[in-house]
Amino acid sequence: MIQGTIIRLVPAAMDDRQTVYEWCFQSETTPSHSGPPDYPDVLIPTFEEFCSDDYYADYFFTGSAPGDGRGFMIVYGEEPVGFISYSSFHVKAHKSEFDLWMGREAHCGKGFGTDALIALAAYLGKTMGIREVIIRPSLKNARAIRSYQKAGFEASDASPNDYLLEEYVSLYGDGDYGAGKTALLIKRVEIH
Repeated sequence: MIQGTIIRLVPAAMDDRQTVYEWCFQSETTPSHSGPPDYPDVLIPTFEEFCSDDYYADYFFTGSAPGDGRGFMIVYGEEPVGFISYSSFHVKAHKSEFDLWMGREAHCGKGFGTDALIALAAYLGKTMGIREVIIRPSLKNARAIRSYQKAGFEASDASPNDYLLEEYVSLYGDGDYGAGKTALLIKRVEIH
């Protein structure tokens, strides 16, 4: 468990996978990042596609490959309110990429996501030597970008070559939303 200021991060388990999928792709928060009408080019995967190595492989829910990535349930009090993950398999040394979403609109705007980002970055800095974290939302997702900025992320004009391993540039370089539509925000992780 990772303790934040107002939330805690609990390692996600295989039993959480269906819930995490529904929060991302079948909930009232989905239109803010995926699918029509605002994101017609960002297809909503099936649950089976979500569980594949192309999306969220088993290790995000088992902890079997912490060097590649891991997922965590964001818990406020006793209630799971969202999900955050880090991926490092595709980025250069001492870097990681985050992804985050909340389970319901009622959980947005409360600081849960911001606190989760800060807590996970600090944890990865201390335990894995991560020095820089990236997150890549849609440029249209102003609410997410504001939350990330509150957590210390700053907009960057960096090239994908600056953070991705060469073999992943063609696959992930344009981000989920495509070139010119994906924001790149970077947080430098301070080691204490």
